[in-house]
Amino acid sequence: MNDIERLKSKLSDRHIEMCAPVDISDIRNFEKIYHISLPQELVDFYTLISNGCQMIDGFQLYPFEKWKFDPERINKPFEFKEYWIWEGESEPSHDFKEIENGVIELIDIGDAQSWNIVVEGDKRGEMWFYTDVGIQPACPAMSFSKWFEYWLDGGTDYFYEFQYN
Repeated sequence: MNDIERLKSKLSDRHIEMCAPVDISDIRNFEKIYHISLPQELVDFYTLISNGCQMIDGFQLYPFEKWKFDPERINKPFEFKEYWIWEGESEPSHDFKEIENGVIELIDIGDAQSWNIVVEGDKRGEMWFYTDVGIQPACPAMSFSKWFEYWLDGGTDYFYEFQYN
């Protein structure tokens, strides 16, 4: 069973309501407008499986039409290689605008927390967690499909290998 069929099966087994997939022409038009190439796993999910969905824990994987991103920064490389916790820094080590480079917010889980996919730069395709005090990758690094399947399988600790220096 390929990745697409496995995700569809798991979504169905868990009775998660799926939306009609997005037409590939809409995705290609989005890429053309913003001068980017979206990670293939994200394209496959939205065009072959579902245009977002309600998640088991009450959150929503945004439909394509509601993706959140900065249109001026989406095609700039995401340059973070590791976490950045700015809370407690007397002088920030980065410009806060940099965290908006090359990312799309896919899920807002409330309380100033969200999951974002990197669409430009060396970490392209990886899922990163954003809060009001910092950002960090899932650890181990996870692509969208691995991240989503981990959630479908009941995983909750996206940082089990993470250690602060």
